[in-house]
Amino acid sequence: MPVEQEQIRARIVATVGHVDSVLDVGSGNCDLVRFLAREVAREAVGIDINGHTAHEELVPASEGGPHMARCLEMDARDMTRLPDERFDAVVSTHALHEIADPEAALHEMRRVLKTTGTLLIADFTEGETRWHEDYFTTDAVDAMLHEAGFKDVEVEQVPGEHFMFATARK
Repeated sequence: MPVEQEQIRARIVATVGHVDSVLDVGSGNCDLVRFLAREVAREAVGIDINGHTAHEELVPASEGGPHMARCLEMDARDMTRLPDERFDAVVSTHALHEIADPEAALHEMRRVLKTTGTLLIADFTEGETRWHEDYFTTDAVDAMLHEAGFKDVEVEQVPGEHFMFATARK
């Protein structure tokens, strides 16, 4: 059974918990950003190179009044508009394989994470034939995360699926 959006969202909540701020790298239509603002963070920011949905809105949160959801046009390889140690968590779903220079993007993700910050990546793995794209192996993602300076790296292949969850800490 393919990994569904609900499973990914549940994994994000379980891994990240409730934080002040979270960044979604490769936010696409910003649907996940709205979810993050409702369920995970007081402020959720999404970036996408296409930027076709750039906007800002208050969304009703499950706790404590409305939270901010903001979507920006920005390249994951160069997030210099975002300050160092800005976010409690960074998530990226279905996007790492799309980034032209994933190593540079991972360095940027680490830079914008707070010292105690958590990274969660959910993506297809090698062997997936959807959209005829190239996907990474779990070993390649593990190596890239270590090379970018992350600690406590865990990369888990979902049993029976060409899908992984990778977590790490700054």
